[in-house]
Amino acid sequence: MNRREFMQELRERLGRLSPDERDAACAYYEEYFDEAGPDREQEVIRELGSPQSTASRILADHAVKAAREAPGNPRKGLSALWFVLLAVIAAPIALPAVMAIVGVMIAIVATLFAVGLAAIGLVIGGVALFVGGFVTLFMTPASALVLFGVAFLLWGAGKIVFAVIGALFSLLGQLVGWLFGRAPGGYYGK
Repeated sequence: MNRREFMQELRERLGRLSPDERDAACAYYEEYFDEAGPDREQEVIRELGSPQSTASRILADHAVKAAREAPGNPRKGLSALWFVLLAVIAAPIALPAVMAIVGVMIAIVATLFAVGLAAIGLVIGGVALFVGGFVTLFMTPASALVLFGVAFLLWGAGKIVFAVIGALFSLLGQLVGWLFGRAPGGYYGK
């Protein structure tokens, strides 16, 4: 992610603010990037965190500021109480669900990694059989041909497994993007 992508995503996530407040917040972070300089761009992005977390902090600060400006409005107080109550009630369900999803993702990645290691083993076994075929070529040509055939078979199987793993990693990336709200056209289908 570069500065332009970070700022574009931040601006999209601040859509609930008025245009003036959104411009002021974005100007602050643009100035922050300018002061750091282009050579420290990635360091600033790591320091700020994701655009989502930065936008959440800005929106939270804005909500606190709005609550302080209108403390006599009981409707806003009830709304905040309702959100807190909802968060407390949903936590016993949401937290284990998120942990389960993360656990399943880790298990899938570990399985794909193990299958990838097995594919590397197939390719290495194919190389060893190919070398063995050359060693036995002049002693027993029929055995050498069998070894060459098995070596090519292992190489082909390894290549197929690598292609399948690549496709599965691509699908896993799309699934993670879908789970966390990243649609192909931008966030939340915009």
